[in-house]
Amino acid sequence: MRAIDRCAQTNRWRRHAAGEKLFLSLGVMALSLLSAGWSTQAAVLLAMLALTHFGAGIAWRDIAAAARIPLLFIATGGVAQLFSVTVVGYVPHIALVSDEGIGQACFVALRSSACVCCLLFLALTTPLPSILQLLQRKGLNAEISDIAMVMFRIIWVLLDCLNAGRQSLDARLGYTGKRRMLKSNGLLLASLLPRVFARARRMETGLAARGYTGRLDFISVEKPASRIRLLVIGMILLVFYALSRWIG
Repeated sequence: MRAIDRCAQTNRWRRHAAGEKLFLSLGVMALSLLSAGWSTQAAVLLAMLALTHFGAGIAWRDIAAAARIPLLFIATGGVAQLFSVTVVGYVPHIALVSDEGIGQACFVALRSSACVCCLLFLALTTPLPSILQLLQRKGLNAEISDIAMVMFRIIWVLLDCLNAGRQSLDARLGYTGKRRMLKSNGLLLASLLPRVFARARRMETGLAARGYTGRLDFISVEKPASRIRLLVIGMILLVFYALSRWIG
C-alpha cells in the first residue's frame, strides 16, 4: 500500500484530472469485458502497461509489486480451471479438461489480467482523496466519503504503529530466535490495538483543534477536467471498440 500511494502521489500524471484517468481506465476495462477476441485482450493489457510506465512514469518494479498478488490469484484460478473432478463410487477422479476448456481458461486469465492492469493504472496514478473528491462532486454523500477517508487514514496509522513496534523489538534483539520471535510478535499484536486507538484519538483531537465541522476538505493540486481531453478519450475508446468488433 505504501508503494502504491507513493506512486499515486509522485507520478507524472498526478496533476491530471481524476475524472479523465477514471474515464480512461473504466472505459478500457469495459472494452475488455465486451470483447471476446484474444487480440483485443492482449492489446488492452499492453496498452495499459505502456500508459502506466511510459505515460505516467511508474517504474516496472512498482508495477510488478502492485500486480504480484492479483496476478498470482488469477494464475491460481486459471490452473484450477484446467482440471475437472468427477466422483465415481465415492472416489474422486481428477482429469485434464478438453482443449476447448483449456482455451477458455487461458482466455479468462488473459481478460482478468487486462482488467487488473486497468485498475492498477488508476490506483498507481490517482490517490484515493482525488477519487473521493470527484465522487463528492458527482453527488456522493459527504458522510460516506469521510468514513472511507477516515478508514484509509486508520490503515496508515495501523501500519505506522506496526512498523514502529517491529523496529523497537528488533533493536532489543526480539527476533534472535524462534521462541523469542513468537513471544515478540505476541507482545506486538497485544499492544497494537491500544496504540492504534490512542493515535486515532490524537487525530480526532487534532481535527477538533483545527475547527473540524464534520467535513474533511483537501487541497487539490489537479487541473480541472478538460472537455477536449474527455472527448479525445471517448473517441479513442469508440475507435478501439469498432476495431475490436471488426477484427473479431
